[in-house]
Amino acid sequence: MLSTKKIKASPQSPTQLVSSSSADMIASNDDILTLILHRLPLKSLLKFKTVSKHWLCLITHPTFRPHHNSRAISGLFVCRLSDITNPKYDFLNLTPHSSRAPFKSLTFIDDPSGIKILQSCNGLLLCCSFRSNRLDTTYYTYNPTTKHYTVLPPPRHSSYGYYTFGVGLAFDPSKSPHYKVICIRNYDPELLDHYQVEIYSSKTGPWRPSGRPFVAPSNLQFENGVFWNGAIHWVSDWGDSLCFDVEEEQMRDIPMPSGDGDVRLYRYFGESGDHLHLVEVYGSDNLQFDVYEMERDRSGWFVKYQVDLNPVAAAFPEMVRGYADPIDLLSYAFSILCVVHEETDEGSFMVLHLPNKAIRYNFKDNSFRKLHDFAPLRSRVGVGGDSSLEFEYFDAYQFIESFACV
Repeated sequence: MLSTKKIKASPQSPTQLVSSSSADMIASNDDILTLILHRLPLKSLLKFKTVSKHWLCLITHPTFRPHHNSRAISGLFVCRLSDITNPKYDFLNLTPHSSRAPFKSLTFIDDPSGIKILQSCNGLLLCCSFRSNRLDTTYYTYNPTTKHYTVLPPPRHSSYGYYTFGVGLAFDPSKSPHYKVICIRNYDPELLDHYQVEIYSSKTGPWRPSGRPFVAPSNLQFENGVFWNGAIHWVSDWGDSLCFDVEEEQMRDIPMPSGDGDVRLYRYFGESGDHLHLVEVYGSDNLQFDVYEMERDRSGWFVKYQVDLNPVAAAFPEMVRGYADPIDLLSYAFSILCVVHEETDEGSFMVLHLPNKAIRYNFKDNSFRKLHDFAPLRSRVGVGGDSSLEFEYFDAYQFIESFACV
């Protein structure tokens, strides 16, 4: 007769049993698990991608959208001067907690010419070869949060006589997980004011021409395009400013605050929080100016904020650059790196570059504080010919945490 031995199981408390069954229920229910994952910060999601293949599939699925402000700017990359190596970038943290710089230089791929940022757009960076001519430039899209990148094929007509005047990134994660890259090149080597649009799509692939050639003034700043409200916008020093509707593939004129016949002196042109802003400052002695915002239908501009930097100049006397001839008025050294539109106007602010530092200026109460000290570096001529300023607005690139695929 076989003998049997009873094995006594270790007792479990009711709390442990409930906790175990609840965890099993959540782990087996994708809807509940996805709701929980939606509310986690991106840094936690990056770690949880390694828990299991199942969690990886949930988090990286095209329909997964983290429950956070996808347009919130965590910081700014500002490009330091460099002639012989990869450009170096300082990182300006704009969050209330400490944060490490995602990178100091772009080394995600071995490009013998080095890599520089051309544009930031809702979490993605458009980059290109640093030391190369227009004919052999390589373009990249890069997500600094996930560290993923794509090498773009060369635009069409990359040959002698045909030049690329500007390349811009169009990406709106609230509408599509895919992005487009817009290239402006000359249409004919003998017609200098005739241009052609080419489009690369992350969804469909190769470059293709869009529409017929168009005529634009030579002073249009195609190299500094800004994507907002479904279109890439370019400003000019005078005459027409233009935008290209990416979905309808139409080029349109846009009005400017100072009128078509006036020479414009831009200090800032950029997007934040799905709002397009413009700053014009006339005279190096002018510390009071308006920040314009464009109407949603692009019918015109309105004054969003009024700025007075006289208290800033009093607190930071290094802004004073002496007297501006011939009218014997003090001139001041500053540039605007970014206008940051928060969810409420009370929190919206501007990042200013003063000699060797950056400060944060709040629009609501005119308060300000130092954000960053820049290490001494070889200066270049900045706004208004001031060699004490190293950066202008087109040297600053927004860092927005994103899971977007490239």
